[in-house]
Amino acid sequence: MDLFNLEGHVSIVTGGNRGIGLGMARGLAEAGARVAIWSRNEERNRSAVAGIESAGGTAVAVSCDVADEASVAGALEHTIDRFGAVDSLFANAGTSGLGKFPDFSLDEWHRVVDVNLTGVFLTTRAVADHLIDRGASGSIVITGSVVARLALPLAPHYTASKGAALSYGRSLANRLGRHGIRVNVLSPGWVETEMTEGVTTDERSAGYFLTRTPLRRWGAAEDFAGPAVFLASDASRFMTGAELVVDGGISSS
Repeated sequence: MDLFNLEGHVSIVTGGNRGIGLGMARGLAEAGARVAIWSRNEERNRSAVAGIESAGGTAVAVSCDVADEASVAGALEHTIDRFGAVDSLFANAGTSGLGKFPDFSLDEWHRVVDVNLTGVFLTTRAVADHLIDRGASGSIVITGSVVARLALPLAPHYTASKGAALSYGRSLANRLGRHGIRVNVLSPGWVETEMTEGVTTDERSAGYFLTRTPLRRWGAAEDFAGPAVFLASDASRFMTGAELVVDGGISSS
């Protein structure tokens, strides 16, 4: 099981203070990694770090707006000052929303795309530059979504951003492989989080999605601890440009 050992490893998890990101952060810390949680909500960051530390892990809270170039640069500098280097990035921060097209505002489009796509670009660029400068291999993991294929009719901006993130991740894998940097996409299905509360608590929506999920349950944050450790560790050392789908089977039904 040494393949999964992350002792001495440093991971960044954007949006790591709740939901899927927190599940990833906890799993990484449990495997021995030191974890930097990047998010705009400082109170939630501190709470997430406290939970990881109470379980025996090591973490730091870093205030960061992933859609802001200067904020990302500052967050990376803070993380390196604290831990010395970065070995893996989980570009997980995301947001969503519903809207009827074509009655759909440009502001709403930018609100989602700026975080889900521009934020992925800014964070992956910063960490890739750091790894190349160090001459170090590393792992970059982008959080995608099965909606890139299932295509939600009331969330065209979210669907588009996740489809683009998948293509972007594959492009980076081809560009960064020569540096020993692996890039993969982790695509969740329907997971019970604050962001999906409108779906998971609505009886009609819940019935629709759960009956199409072979495992007949919502995903949970802790379901992403194992995949995160796998993708950060040597267990996936020959895996790049791939999409790891963790969706209870909905995309196959």
